[in-house]
Amino acid sequence: MNLLIADDEQVIRKGLLSLDWKSIGIGEVYSASNGNEVKELLLSEPVDLAIFDIKMPGMNGLELAGMIKEYSLDTAVLLLTGFSDFEYARQAMHYNVYEYILKPFRPREILETVAGVKKRLEQKRYQEKVLREYEGAIGTFDTVSQVQNHFSKVSQITADLLQDMAMEFDKPVSLEELAGRYHFSVPYLSRKIKRETGYSFMDILKAIRMMNAARLLAEGEKVNQACLKTGFNDQRYFSQIFRKAFGCSPSDFKKTANIDAQKLRFHSVLKEISRKRGLFENEE
Repeated sequence: MNLLIADDEQVIRKGLLSLDWKSIGIGEVYSASNGNEVKELLLSEPVDLAIFDIKMPGMNGLELAGMIKEYSLDTAVLLLTGFSDFEYARQAMHYNVYEYILKPFRPREILETVAGVKKRLEQKRYQEKVLREYEGAIGTFDTVSQVQNHFSKVSQITADLLQDMAMEFDKPVSLEELAGRYHFSVPYLSRKIKRETGYSFMDILKAIRMMNAARLLAEGEKVNQACLKTGFNDQRYFSQIFRKAFGCSPSDFKKTANIDAQKLRFHSVLKEISRKRGLFENEE
């Protein structure tokens, strides 16, 4: 993988460039002193990892992260920020920034943080590769297969739990009921799912239900029927969750032409629901 370092302060930029990047599997390292240079490089060369100072002339780090999202570039962004700017940086979660690094920082901290982001990027690309190959082999696939392929590395117990959720999403499935079924305590099961998948039980269940709700609506199902057929008994709550997942109401979704099928896949819906929950938590 390669790395782009962008900071308008020459001392910081040179310090970062001098780190032993090869020790964590980074091959080529680019550098830039302002946002305009970064933009030019991003649009001309594939960049895997990028460290941006949050404040730079031309385009700042947040604007660059926004550009990467807008152009759908496969670049993982880390932001360098001073303590006074940290909360401001956290508000940019919707730009898909992977990590924030507070100044001043230690070389070892930088290397460990970038190594962690590199691992996450590799896992993301692996999952996308598996998904593309699987879809290419069978065209479309059902809820159980999507969930199993997204969480292919979990333990057997967790895989069984996820399969039950994928098969029974239209029923009143709950963490309490599954805990009783598998003879675990609710707190233990909650932690186990979160630890192995990176997501909460409720986020996964909502994503499964919303993916199927979108499919039903796209096929012409009425909103109230899509609500009931995906395990909801409160249409208002159903609409609230749907809006978080897809950015519009169920009725508006039905009117949408040329729906992006990729956004209706389980992994995309799960990521969006989890991201929106994080934004609302931060506002609180």
